[in-house]
Amino acid sequence: MVDVSVRELAGFGLANVLPRAGIGPDAMGAAMGAAMGAAMGAALGFDVVSAPVASEGAGLALWGTGPGQWLAFADAAAPDWADALGDRLAGGAAVVDQSSAYSLLQITGADARRLLQKGVPVDLSALAPGAVVVSVIAHVGVIVHQIGPESFHLAIFRSFAGGFRDWLDASIAAL
Repeated sequence: MVDVSVRELAGFGLANVLPRAGIGPDAMGAAMGAAMGAAMGAALGFDVVSAPVASEGAGLALWGTGPGQWLAFADAAAPDWADALGDRLAGGAAVVDQSSAYSLLQITGADARRLLQKGVPVDLSALAPGAVVVSVIAHVGVIVHQIGPESFHLAIFRSFAGGFRDWLDASIAAL
């Protein structure tokens, strides 16, 4: 029997968090990414790293999606949560609410990694909890956040969610 559970999440918040002009990804080296993470961490009250991992604290996670770029995630978010996050960052980063742009799935179970490995062209067995991968599955852009050893968040653009779900259902049936 296949041990996979898929749950679509609701009420969450997702927002792009990008450095302000002048220290953007084009001008950013590793030192600048680390400096931006440190400045954001000081404003938010927890360590923020510029790497493909989740930095977490105070009911918020920042998923590293690129050098000096994050996707902020909140389990439960008020309509103005992204504005409040921008205020907390004191103008050091642009925060753009993406909550309605994404569908968010939570995939759990002993076969979750094996299921995702059917589509993600990345060796998921090399990842540890907290890892973030920006990739594709079945030609659909996906952000994978490994929550735990057998648990993952998948952020998919809402307009592709139906097609992605078709792939997901067929892949579960083929396990």
